[in-house]
Amino acid sequence: MATIYDVAKRARVSTYTVSAVLNRSAYVSPELTERVHKAVLELDYTINDLARSLQTRRTRTAGMLIPDIASPFYAKVVRGVEDRLKQASYTLLLGSTYNLPEEQARYTAVFRSKQVDGLLVFLSAGGEEDARRLVESGKPVVFVGRVPRSFDADTVAADNALGTRLAIEHLIARGHRRIAIVTGHLQLSTGADRVSAWKRALARHRLPRPAAYAGEGDWTAESGYRLALQFFKLKEPPDAIFAANFLMMTGILKALKECGLRCPEDVEVVSSDDSEWLDVFDPPVSTVVQPSYEMGQRAADLLLKRIQHPRRGFERVLLKPSLRIRV
Repeated sequence: MATIYDVAKRARVSTYTVSAVLNRSAYVSPELTERVHKAVLELDYTINDLARSLQTRRTRTAGMLIPDIASPFYAKVVRGVEDRLKQASYTLLLGSTYNLPEEQARYTAVFRSKQVDGLLVFLSAGGEEDARRLVESGKPVVFVGRVPRSFDADTVAADNALGTRLAIEHLIARGHRRIAIVTGHLQLSTGADRVSAWKRALARHRLPRPAAYAGEGDWTAESGYRLALQFFKLKEPPDAIFAANFLMMTGILKALKECGLRCPEDVEVVSSDDSEWLDVFDPPVSTVVQPSYEMGQRAADLLLKRIQHPRRGFERVLLKPSLRIRV
């Protein structure tokens, strides 16, 4: 493997000049810059990041934990993170936890062993204690999408209570009176906040909010399907359902089809998390649009600030969702 000394010898310059060209740390004349780049290409030279990290104590890498890359929402958040980190010359390492606390703990250990400079984390249900210890250790970490409920930390999330209120008010305006909700784990802020907002919105209009209308899923299409079938077996089944994410919404639509029910004529469905795919869906599905890409960018910005200023106070950024109506 070629070294910086080999490059310097081939380009007939000092190792300082090679370093200045490759790291853009000082001005080097165009002629010498061209010679260095030519030598790098001929020797197939790659900067030894491990050696550099030992000197700088920075690896210029960040680790990120998401529940499931199959969800369009998480994919957009990751894109926002990656675009922002790339601008700062950072590389992103990614792991999917599938909402399992043991996977969160395993990936956290892996990323720390690789000496990542910081972590971006979508909390797993049951993984808050492990996350608290991570923050207390002083490691730069930003929680994305899901707000820790038992400790303070840097967080970037959407206002899920507002998004739920927008969805329920829309369904009420459409004439629905028996409105159910399918949410994720109630241990997480995203699930708990949505159920609380659902109850408040229905109470404001003096509409029924039986416990049987609040289904706790696990963010998968299978859980949406299962809970929808349970709703349809009730003596008074709901005439509208708000799904807390894209995948659970697809499971609900599958259950509707199997039961011979039409959307929106028999049961109207509104989803959280928008996707371009929904523009060609039949039936059309209105959505609460999460600022997913912006969420990723803001989370990356917050992590970079934490890395540069590890003793600064914690920040909580709450982004506003909007409603996209498809009829």
